[in-house]
Amino acid sequence: MSFRISFILLVLVAVVGGYVLIFELQRQPVKEPEPPFFYDVQPEAIARVSVTYQGHEQVFVRKDGAWLFEASGDPVNMDRWSGMTLLLSGPRAARVLRPEFNNPAEYGLDPPETTISLTLEGGQPIAILIGTKTPDSVSSYAQVVGFPQLLLVTSSWSDVITRLVTEPPVVTPTPEGTVSAPQ
Repeated sequence: MSFRISFILLVLVAVVGGYVLIFELQRQPVKEPEPPFFYDVQPEAIARVSVTYQGHEQVFVRKDGAWLFEASGDPVNMDRWSGMTLLLSGPRAARVLRPEFNNPAEYGLDPPETTISLTLEGGQPIAILIGTKTPDSVSSYAQVVGFPQLLLVTSSWSDVITRLVTEPPVVTPTPEGTVSAPQ
């Protein structure tokens, strides 16, 4: 191979490499905007949780740092409850489906399948309505009471919350008298 061809190839490689370095590697990737928080509170600020699913309700209260069933005063199974206040503190919405909507029944929000009522330490209430799942079952329709937006939340989040009613975090005693979590 001649010196002339080698020099031309070297110049071409330098030009292409320079172009890639200057224009392509310096280009910032386009960031997708993060989905908005459905609502946002501090987990330690939650003092009372009420979940109503298809007409059945479970209510939990925090007393002296421990979570209890409100009706019986029994403690919750911490293996099942741990992390629940973090989940309830504010999930990200999958997206805002509509800034305003007029027919909540169309999305299973009138009446809602699930109603989550949180009471914060100062007494401030937050009510969340969860409707039916989307046709692909990936998300659920949702709305914060007092706000006009129709949001989508991950259906796995709403499923975990509704399990508080369908499978309450009850502590079951073992035959030896010790306490264990349900299997």
